[in-house]
Amino acid sequence: MDITYHFFHWKKGTPFSDDQGIYNSLTWWEQMDNGRQLTRNRKFLTVVPVVLGLSISSSGYLIASHTTDYRHPVLFLNMIAVIVLVVAKLPNMHKERIFGINAGH
Repeated sequence: MDITYHFFHWKKGTPFSDDQGIYNSLTWWEQMDNGRQLTRNRKFLTVVPVVLGLSISSSGYLIASHTTDYRHPVLFLNMIAVIVLVVAKLPNMHKERIFGINAGH
Protein backbone atom coordinates (compact mmCIF):
# COMPACT_ATOMS: atom_id res chain seq x y z
CA MET A 1 0.00 0.00 0.00
CA ASP A 2 2.77 2.44 0.87
CA ILE A 3 4.45 2.01 -2.50
CA THR A 4 1.21 2.29 -4.46
CA TYR A 5 0.08 5.38 -2.55
CA HIS A 6 3.49 7.06 -2.82
CA PHE A 7 3.87 6.66 -6.57
CA PHE A 8 0.27 7.20 -7.66
CA HIS A 9 -0.99 9.81 -5.19
CA TRP A 10 1.98 11.55 -3.58
CA LYS A 11 4.83 11.86 -6.08
CA LYS A 12 4.38 14.71 -8.54
CA GLY A 13 5.81 15.37 -11.96
CA THR A 14 7.33 12.96 -14.43
CA PRO A 15 10.72 11.28 -14.67
CA PHE A 16 11.18 12.90 -18.10
CA SER A 17 12.59 16.35 -18.57
CA ASP A 18 11.08 16.96 -22.02
CA ASP A 19 7.58 17.72 -20.70
CA GLN A 20 8.43 21.43 -20.12
CA GLY A 21 7.32 21.11 -16.49
CA ILE A 22 3.61 21.02 -17.30
CA TYR A 23 3.08 18.02 -15.01
CA ASN A 24 5.14 19.25 -12.06
CA SER A 25 2.06 19.99 -9.95
CA LEU A 26 0.18 16.77 -10.82
CA THR A 27 0.48 13.31 -9.29
CA TRP A 28 0.77 10.30 -11.56
CA TRP A 29 -2.87 9.42 -10.92
CA GLU A 30 -3.93 12.92 -12.03
CA GLN A 31 -1.83 12.62 -15.19
CA MET A 32 -3.23 9.23 -16.16
CA ASP A 33 -5.44 9.24 -19.27
CA ASN A 34 -4.98 13.02 -19.60
CA GLY A 35 -7.10 13.57 -16.49
CA ARG A 36 -10.19 11.78 -17.82
CA GLN A 37 -12.10 10.05 -15.06
CA LEU A 38 -13.57 6.53 -14.86
CA THR A 39 -11.56 5.10 -17.75
CA ARG A 40 -10.75 1.39 -17.97
CA ASN A 41 -7.24 1.99 -16.65
CA ARG A 42 -8.49 3.90 -13.61
CA LYS A 43 -11.22 1.38 -12.85
CA PHE A 44 -8.73 -1.48 -13.08
CA LEU A 45 -6.24 0.25 -10.78
CA THR A 46 -9.02 0.97 -8.29
CA VAL A 47 -10.16 -2.65 -8.15
CA VAL A 48 -6.65 -4.11 -7.81
CA PRO A 49 -5.96 -2.85 -4.25
CA VAL A 50 -9.36 -4.05 -3.11
CA VAL A 51 -9.09 -7.58 -4.49
CA LEU A 52 -5.49 -8.49 -5.25
CA GLY A 53 -3.39 -5.41 -4.64
CA LEU A 54 -1.31 -4.15 -1.79
CA SER A 55 -2.88 -3.74 1.61
CA ILE A 56 -1.44 -3.98 5.13
CA SER A 57 -0.98 -7.73 4.83
CA SER A 58 0.23 -7.40 1.20
CA SER A 59 -2.31 -9.89 -0.14
CA GLY A 60 -5.28 -7.68 -0.92
CA TYR A 61 -8.18 -6.55 1.23
CA LEU A 62 -10.68 -9.28 0.44
CA ILE A 63 -8.13 -12.08 0.53
CA ALA A 64 -6.49 -10.76 3.71
CA SER A 65 -9.84 -10.34 5.45
CA HIS A 66 -10.86 -13.89 4.65
CA THR A 67 -7.55 -15.50 5.60
CA THR A 68 -7.49 -13.72 8.98
CA ASP A 69 -11.01 -14.93 9.76
CA TYR A 70 -12.24 -11.32 9.88
CA ARG A 71 -10.51 -10.67 13.22
CA HIS A 72 -11.14 -7.10 14.29
CA PRO A 73 -7.66 -5.55 14.61
CA VAL A 74 -6.45 -6.83 11.25
CA LEU A 75 -9.78 -6.20 9.56
CA PHE A 76 -9.79 -2.61 10.84
CA LEU A 77 -6.24 -1.90 9.59
CA ASN A 78 -7.01 -3.40 6.20
CA MET A 79 -10.24 -1.38 5.98
CA ILE A 80 -8.35 1.86 6.69
CA ALA A 81 -5.76 1.04 4.02
CA VAL A 82 -8.42 0.30 1.41
CA ILE A 83 -10.41 3.42 2.26
CA VAL A 84 -7.31 5.61 1.83
CA LEU A 85 -6.51 4.06 -1.55
CA VAL A 86 -10.05 4.11 -2.91
CA VAL A 87 -10.94 7.62 -1.71
CA ALA A 88 -7.75 8.98 -3.28
CA LYS A 89 -8.89 7.56 -6.62
CA LEU A 90 -12.44 8.94 -6.69
CA PRO A 91 -13.24 11.41 -9.49
CA ASN A 92 -14.22 14.06 -6.91
CA MET A 93 -10.68 13.95 -5.52
CA HIS A 94 -9.07 14.88 -8.86
CA LYS A 95 -6.54 17.66 -8.15
CA GLU A 96 -7.86 18.05 -4.60
CA ARG A 97 -5.52 18.38 -1.63
CA ILE A 98 -7.05 17.52 1.74
CA PHE A 99 -5.95 20.02 4.42
CA GLY A 100 -3.37 21.32 1.91
CA ILE A 101 -1.30 18.16 2.25
CA ASN A 102 1.05 17.75 -0.71
CA ALA A 103 -0.15 21.06 -2.14
CA GLY A 104 3.28 22.57 -2.60
CA HIS A 105 5.93 21.22 -4.91
